[in-house]
Amino acid sequence: MNKNLNEIDKKVIKFLLTSGVYSELAIIKNLGITYEELEEIYAKLEQYGYLEKYSQYAERENEKSCSCTKNCNGCSSGNKNSCNSCRNTDYSNVKVITWKAIEEFSE
Repeated sequence: MNKNLNEIDKKVIKFLLTSGVYSELAIIKNLGITYEELEEIYAKLEQYGYLEKYSQYAERENEKSCSCTKNCNGCSSGNKNSCNSCRNTDYSNVKVITWKAIEEFSE
């Protein structure tokens, strides 16, 4: 386990591991922290490999890198700009828990 993580960092990881999806508001309310603190925690957890951006996950898993939720010729060809014709979902703020976090913090 990374010695550079403090208790609140560990609590965020453990909280995220209790379910599949949480909003930032749910995390903030449940842990009694501010949005700014959560952003700092996310940055630290990404730095140490416990979280990653969805785009990194999608690239590694060979998923479509654009945000279309329907079959979109622009997406399948890798042209992100043509996704405007699709119903878009913004994944830019989505964080993915890494296997490292699961292995070190699952109880």
